[in-house]
Amino acid sequence: MRPALVVIDMQHYFFRTEERRIRINELIESINDLIIYAENKNIPIYQVLTIHKEDRSTWNLVMKKYNFSALIQGSDEAKLLSEIKFSDKHIVITKTRQSTFIRTNFEEDLIVRGIDTLILSGVFTHGCVGRTAIDAYERDFNVILAKDASFSHLENQEQAMFEVILNEQEQLILDNEQIKSILDDKIE
Repeated sequence: MRPALVVIDMQHYFFRTEERRIRINELIESINDLIIYAENKNIPIYQVLTIHKEDRSTWNLVMKKYNFSALIQGSDEAKLLSEIKFSDKHIVITKTRQSTFIRTNFEEDLIVRGIDTLILSGVFTHGCVGRTAIDAYERDFNVILAKDASFSHLENQEQAMFEVILNEQEQLILDNEQIKSILDDKIE
């Protein structure tokens, strides 16, 4: 097993409402726990950020339809939460779509590094994290969704995504301790 930890969209914008902040402290703690573990095991860590250009060239269809600008490069809302442990050794992937694989060099970088398993964390399970999980599977990467270190404020959509990941794709959804246990046993 050649794993990488992928931390998705832990940016100010995604926590702009109270319902989105309901588990923020536990989420940050769980993500940082996995980051520390990964650093100690020399597991590559990807920090994935959604960043758009002000000129609308990177906006998705809904953003264009409603002229809704968000996550503009250089804005405070696009910044990584300061509580998330970050190192210049982390690999930063900037994306403009929900899946980390779309319009990025993510897949190529994983292949070059020989990564075969992605430990996915961040927000939202029903959105960017889940879509990255689905696209990882479609590209023959194993997926471990870090249940403690990911979150969705839309529980019904999160459950639907869990069903796809677990039952259709037969991938893993585990808590931090289960992830560490598997990695301790299987890291090459």
